[in-house]
Amino acid sequence: MEVIYEGKTKRIIGTGERMLLQFKDDVTGDADGNINSGGDFAVGQVKGKGAASAKVAAFIFGLLGRAGIETHFRKLRSDTEIEVLRAERIPLEIIYRAKAHGSFLTRYRGHVKQMAPLDLIEFNLKDDALRDPLITPQAITKLGIASASELQQIEVIARKVASVVANALAARGLELIDMKLEFGRLDGKLLVLDELSGDTMRVYDLAQEKLVNQVELAGKLGLI
Repeated sequence: MEVIYEGKTKRIIGTGERMLLQFKDDVTGDADGNINSGGDFAVGQVKGKGAASAKVAAFIFGLLGRAGIETHFRKLRSDTEIEVLRAERIPLEIIYRAKAHGSFLTRYRGHVKQMAPLDLIEFNLKDDALRDPLITPQAITKLGIASASELQQIEVIARKVASVVANALAARGLELIDMKLEFGRLDGKLLVLDELSGDTMRVYDLAQEKLVNQVELAGKLGLI
C-alpha cells in the first residue's frame, strides 16, 4: 500500500476506495517539549499510545454511527489501525470549543479566563505551511473551499458530534473541553473524516481535576 500522508501522530496508507489510519506512539507538544494534544511539534513517544488512540477513535466513531452521523469509519483493523473510506477532503479544521483553553487563551489573553464557558465553533484553513490560520465563513465561500450550505451543515453536524462525545464522557466523570473535526465529501454527502481520539480533543477528569492524556482517556473509557 502507498503512503498517502505521514503526520506527527499517524500515517495514512491505502489504495482504491479504502485506507488505513495507522496510529503512532508519538505525542505532540509545544516548542519547550511539554506534551499537549493540540501541539505543533512531535515531542516524544508514549508506549501504547498508538493503540489507545486507535481504540478511542473506533469507540467514538461507533457512537457517532449509532447517532446517525455519517463518517468514513468502517472498522478497527488492528490494535493500532482503523479502516476508513477514501473521500474528498475539505481543507478545513473545525474546532468546537466548550471551554476556553489552549490557543484560544493565548489569542485572546486578557479578554477571557481559563475554562470560561464558550460553546462556539471556529474554522481554520488546513495548511501546515501557513500554520492552519483562522478563516471566516465568508472567506471560505469566497475561496470556493465550501459552500454556505455546506458550512451550515458542517456546523450542525459538529455540534451534534460534540454533544454525543460530551455525553459519553460525562457518563464516566469526564468533561469535553474542545475538539477538532474534519469533513469530506463522498457521493454527494458530507462525512466526518480523520480521527476522533485523545489526539484531537482535550478531556478533563472532574475527580482528579486535570486534563487526561491519550492513554488515560482510553483507560477511562474502559478500552484498555
